[in-house]
Amino acid sequence: MPGKRNANILPKLGERLKKWRKSEGLRLADVSKMIKGTSGPLSEIENNKSYPTVETIAMFHKRSNLNIMWLMFNEGDMLKKKGKSK
Repeated sequence: MPGKRNANILPKLGERLKKWRKSEGLRLADVSKMIKGTSGPLSEIENNKSYPTVETIAMFHKRSNLNIMWLMFNEGDMLKKKGKSK
């Protein structure tokens, strides 16, 4: 049932991003630097006012320990499994 999975993506994505950031002890500025972005759009994402671009999601995948499946779909653990190839 595709609709059920989609219901988990957007409404809580910002909350999950903020939860990850805080669990890592990072400020918005730290995360922005990590993904080569700016803190304004990240704040809007965290507050569920906008959604990340594909490029932003790709940068999180490449430059952080954030599990993208958890971020997008609330599936699996918050952090990537160690030893998994990129």
